[in-house]
Parts: sequence; structure tokens; C-alpha cells
Amino acid sequence: MGSKFRLRHVMAKFPVLDRFRTNLLTFICHNGTIFFGSSYRIIKIATPRATQYLDSDKPALLAVHHGRMVGLLDALNERKRMTILISKSRDGEMIARIVTALGFSVARGSPGRGAIEGTRQLLRAGRQGKYLAVTVDGPRGPIYEVKSGIIRLAQISGMPILPFVARSKMNFWMWGWDNFMAPLWATPMIYIYDDPIYVPQELTDEEAEKLRLQLQTRMECMRLQADSYFQGGMRLTSAALPSPQ
Repeated sequence: MGSKFRLRHVMAKFPVLDRFRTNLLTFICHNGTIFFGSSYRIIKIATPRATQYLDSDKPALLAVHHGRMVGLLDALNERKRMTILISKSRDGEMIARIVTALGFSVARGSPGRGAIEGTRQLLRAGRQGKYLAVTVDGPRGPIYEVKSGIIRLAQISGMPILPFVARSKMNFWMWGWDNFMAPLWATPMIYIYDDPIYVPQELTDEEAEKLRLQLQTRMECMRLQADSYFQGGMRLTSAALPSPQ
């Protein structure tokens, strides 16, 4: 880790090398995502209310775990309907290029840099009818722990939260705090969507915490159900989630 850390900082001191690194990694990741993403076989399961909302033209906050972001590739029928918040770091610049090339729109900001501007960009995209992808446990975890930011964003924007979980049958689990899921070529994937959660614009801190815990419980249940699906142990018991056809 030490040598890698030093190499990154050395390259950052030379703009030509840093641009080469960014362009090379962007090319590899973008084309790799297209190569793998086009092969996945998607099984979608949604509650009646989630289906109704997805079929409408209304935007929502799509709540997703940081390590399951690969599911965003086909979460909606059209990628142009989704805006993704990406940090303003050097690696964030590379990710933003990849995401844009894949057909998504991006907002740039993070708690450490450009948080206010990133939120403004998200709200602007929401007013334009875009879904806003929000990593509920990002940007640094703990893993699967829903942060309060999505509740505040729903309160400000007036958009409901749509819980979303993805899981692939065969994949690698990458290093890092988020245990990133990297599906193998042509593997089946399951997407689960639960009922929208509506957040009133006027609520107390206690009410906001109650909604955060509600989202946490729902997404944890969905994740466990998705994780057991390909082992034949899935039993959809929450919020009238229908059995797959």
C-alpha cells in the first residue's frame, strides 16, 4: 500500500503522467463495463407500488448500497433518466467520465469537497425529472449503514425514496470498506425494488431518525433476500414483495 500511495502522489506532481493515468484507467473501466454489463441477465422483482412508480414519469431518490452500484446499469429503462453524485476527487474525475460515457448524468460533490454545490446540482436534476442515485452508506461506510443524508435530501427535494438492491449469482467481492460486487460475465442478476418512502418537508429530528431506521431495516431485509435468491432460499416476506414469475 505504501509504494502505491507514493506512486499516486508522484504521478500527481506531473500533469502529463496524471492525465495518462486517468485516460488509461477511464478507457479500461469504461470498455470493461460495457463488455460485462451487456452480458448480464436481469431478473426484476418489485412491489406493486414500486412498479407503479417506476412506470410513471415521476422522479425519485434511488437508494442503493455503495458496493452494489453495478446494479445502476439497468436499474431504469433509460440511463439518461438518472443522475449520480460523484466526488470531486481525482479518482472521482475518472469515475465521472466513465459514468457520463455510459449515458448517465452526474453531479459533483462530496461531504469533504463541494457538498453544497453537489446538492444544488442534484436538486436541479430532480426538478428536470431525473432519478437521483444515492449511495446510502457512502462515501466511506460503515457498510450497509444508512446515513441521514438521503432523508434530508428527500425532505428538501420532495421526492420519495425508492429502496433498491442488486445481487449477482456469480461475482468477485472486491477489496475496500464497501465489499464491492463485481459480477462475472453473463451471470444472472436480481434487482429488488420496494415501496416508495415519502418524507414530509416538516419533521423533527426524532421523526427523521425513525425514517432512517425504516429505510435501514427495509434495505437490510431486501439485501438478505437478494443474497439468498440464487441459493434457493429466498422467501419474500416484507411489504408484499411478489414471487418471481
